[in-house]
Amino acid sequence: MKQIAFRIADILGKGVVSTEATPYQNDDILPLPLNRRTWTKRTFVYFWFPIGISIASWSSAATALATGLTVGQSIAACVVSNIIVAIAMFISGMPGSKWHVPFAVVNRTSWGVRGAWFVVVNRIILSCCWFGVDGWYGGQMVRIMIGAIWPSFHRMKNHLPASALTTSNELLSFMIFWLIGLPLIFLKPERYNRPILFASCVVTVTMFAIFVWAVAKQGNIGPLWNNPRQASKNALSRSQFNWVMLWMTTRGIGSWASIILYQSDFTRYAKQQNNHFLGQVVAFPLISSCANIFGIITTSCARGFYPDEPMLWKLYDLLYAIQTHEGGGARAAVFFGAFAFFLSSLSVTYYYKMVATAVVGGIDFSSLLPRYVNIRRGAFLVACAGVLIQPWRMLNSASSFITVLSGYATFLSPLTGIMLAEYHLVRRRHIKLSHLFIANTSSDYWFWKGLNWRAIVAFILSVSPSLPGFVASVSPASVSVSDAWMHVYYMSWFAGLLISGAVWVLLNLLWPPPGLGEIDDTDAPETSRDSTTAESTCT
Repeated sequence: MKQIAFRIADILGKGVVSTEATPYQNDDILPLPLNRRTWTKRTFVYFWFPIGISIASWSSAATALATGLTVGQSIAACVVSNIIVAIAMFISGMPGSKWHVPFAVVNRTSWGVRGAWFVVVNRIILSCCWFGVDGWYGGQMVRIMIGAIWPSFHRMKNHLPASALTTSNELLSFMIFWLIGLPLIFLKPERYNRPILFASCVVTVTMFAIFVWAVAKQGNIGPLWNNPRQASKNALSRSQFNWVMLWMTTRGIGSWASIILYQSDFTRYAKQQNNHFLGQVVAFPLISSCANIFGIITTSCARGFYPDEPMLWKLYDLLYAIQTHEGGGARAAVFFGAFAFFLSSLSVTYYYKMVATAVVGGIDFSSLLPRYVNIRRGAFLVACAGVLIQPWRMLNSASSFITVLSGYATFLSPLTGIMLAEYHLVRRRHIKLSHLFIANTSSDYWFWKGLNWRAIVAFILSVSPSLPGFVASVSPASVSVSDAWMHVYYMSWFAGLLISGAVWVLLNLLWPPPGLGEIDDTDAPETSRDSTTAESTCT
C-alpha cells in the first residue's frame, strides 16, 4: 500500500504546474506583472468588433419579433439592453483594471477564499456549454465555406442515424473548426492584439457589404418593416406589450450576463487603469446595436427577394440561400462572407470565448486547482468538454436549451450584485491582495473556514423570487405558474442584481467584515512590480 501511495504522489507531483504553486495560487491567477499588461484603449475597442458583429448578435432581434414586437420595437429592446450591458461591464471590470487579478480571485473578498469556488464552478459549467454552442455555430460557417468551394459537400451522403440529430457534413465541419481553433490556446491572452485587429477589420467590412447588398437588391428595407405580422401573428395588448418589452430587454442582458460577471478576466491585462472604458461603454453598444439593426433589416430584405425561403435569421442560412439562388457567380462572395464570420466565430469561441470560455474557463480551473491546472491546461479541458457535451444534440433536440442559457442570468445576476456591492460599496475599491491568497485565519477573507455566510444568505434571497418563472420558462409543458411569478422572471436580471446588492450592503452594515478600507502598502496598484515581486507579495 505504501508503494501505491508513493506512486500516486509521484504522478501528482509530476503534474503540478510549478513547484511554487499552492492549492490557492499559481502564476496565472496572481496579480499580473507589468510586462503582461499589454492591452491599451485601442485593444479594448478592437476587441469588441468581432464579438459584437457575430452570428448571435446578427440574429438576436429575431426572438423579439417572434413575440409580436414590431421591427422598430425589437431594435429598441436590443439597443437598450446593449447600453445597460455596456455600463455593467465597465463597472464589473474595474477590479481587474486596478488590481490585475482575475474574476475568480476578486470574488474571494465576498465569498471567502474557499467559498469563491462556488462562483467558479458556476462559470466552468457555463463556459463548457457556451464553448460547445459557439463552436457549433462556427462549424456551420466552415460548412458554408467548404460548400462554396465544392457544392457537392452540401449533398454529402449522411452516414449518421436520425437519432444523432446532426448530419455527417455538419459534424465534420464542427470538428474542423474545433481543430483549427485549438492551437490558439497556446497564444497568451496578452498577445491577442494583432489577431483581434485583423478579425475586427474583416468582419466589419463584411457586415456592411452584406447589408448594403441586401438593401440594394431589394430596393428598400424589406416587407417586415411595414408588415411585421409576416414574422409573427401575435397581437399584443398594451399591458402585454410592456411586459414583453421588459422581457426582451432582460433576455438581451441575460445573453451577456456571464460576460458581465467576469470582465476582470479581460481588464486585468489593461496597461493603465480604466483603459477598458472606451471599448466597453462606447464601442460595444455601438457595434452590437449596429449588428442587431443590420441583421434585422437584412432579414427583412431577404424576405422580399427570397419569399419562398423560411425566415433567414441565421447568417449561415442566408449565405446558403444566396449561393442557391444567385448561381455559381456568387460562390466566391459567399465564401469570403462565411470566412469573415468564421474569423468572428474564432474570436467568439477562441479569442474571446477562449479568453471568455476556454481561457476564462482555464482561469477558473486554474483558480480551482492551482497546483495542477494553469490557463492552458484549463482551456484544453474546457475545449474538450465543449465537444463531449455534444452541442448539436442539445441545440437540435431541446428547444429550452438556449432558454436555459439565457435564463441562467437568474443565477448570475445575484453573483454580479454581490460582487459589485462588495467591491464598490462595502470595500470602497480597497483590497488586501496578499490576503486573497492566504488560506488560514490570518486572512481577512477567510471568514468561517474559508466561507462567508453572508454570500450564501444574499444569494438565496435574491435567486428565490425569479426561480418559479425560470422553471416554468424551461419546462412550459409540465410547469405552470401565475402571471405574477412570470412578471418577476421577466425582470430577473434587474431583480437579482438589486436584491443581492441591497441584502449584501445590509448584512455587512449589521455584521462588518474585517479589513474594511484597508490595503497592503506593497500592493498599491500603481506600484511597478515584476513577476518575482508579485509572487513574493502574494505568498
